[in-house]
Amino acid sequence: MTDSNLTSETQVMSRVVSLRLPTALIADLERSAARANLSKPGGLGLLLRCSLRNCELLTQLKDCPDLWDAKLDARIPVSTFQQLRSACLRLGIPVSVYTRKLLYHFYVTRELKIVERNGHYTLADRHD
Repeated sequence: MTDSNLTSETQVMSRVVSLRLPTALIADLERSAARANLSKPGGLGLLLRCSLRNCELLTQLKDCPDLWDAKLDARIPVSTFQQLRSACLRLGIPVSVYTRKLLYHFYVTRELKIVERNGHYTLADRHD
């Protein structure tokens, strides 16, 4: 398999999530991913997958403030993107808003956390 075939195959098996965020929030994601020995897209994908089991929590939270001075482009698995898109359709919000709210309330306000329940990691309110 050539490098171009591998690149093409990777692109078919993944989708790009692109959104504007505060620089500090992207740095938080980068540090968190590095601590888990993941790339930035790997860290985002993991957080998204964990959040999808309890995505309704995001409907109660405000969007990230309008200090979006940086851009995040992350390639995530197609299966994660499809589940994310399905959840966003149910919630009536765009993928970018869901992702931005998740990152903002996980890293900045710390209103959200990941917990283990019934052998799976899921999103929880900080007060749970």
